[in-house]
Amino acid sequence: MCNINAYAEAIKVFKEKDPAEMAGNAGAVYDKENKKIFLKYLHANIEVDFPSGEIISDAKWELVKNDKVLILQYLTGTTGAMPRNTWIAFIQLPGGPHHHQPFVLEAINPLAEEFGNKIEEFRKIAPLFGATEIKMGDYGVSIPVFAKLPMAVCLRQGDDEFPPSANILFDAGAPLHLTTAALWVLGVELSRKLRGVNGQQYS
Repeated sequence: MCNINAYAEAIKVFKEKDPAEMAGNAGAVYDKENKKIFLKYLHANIEVDFPSGEIISDAKWELVKNDKVLILQYLTGTTGAMPRNTWIAFIQLPGGPHHHQPFVLEAINPLAEEFGNKIEEFRKIAPLFGATEIKMGDYGVSIPVFAKLPMAVCLRQGDDEFPPSANILFDAGAPLHLTTAALWVLGVELSRKLRGVNGQQYS
């Protein structure tokens, strides 16, 4: 999903920005003396060096290149707008209909297959990403992916007539922080991490 050019471009844009302004807009903290930005990403503590863009994390899962690009894109792209506390589906994002089916196939369906009939297992894993329960489906959570960009995941158990289903939703203000292409990657990475694809340690 991510290529070397995307990462290089993210670093280039990051270097050209004012670190204090980026931190302020992102809901992060800038340490001027050590030239580092501190923020949360999926409940993990993230440290970003300025201007190199080098990222250190205490996450229990591997911080892959997609994550690094997303963190840099969030820092450089956020407008500072607060969450709107209204959920929208990927298809409702700008240009969302053009990429909705791949999003369903790569992010949503795998969650349904993994947790649709194992909601109790999901209930134990979700809080490790900072999730709080919300009334949605048979079980739903809100996850503060970034300080100003929450996402929601909901599950519905299957029965004799219908298979289990899931959904990943975005705060309505998400386009004020990341492009639709970046939000697509973000949703896929959230799905992967909840499913343990990147080597999470849930102990």
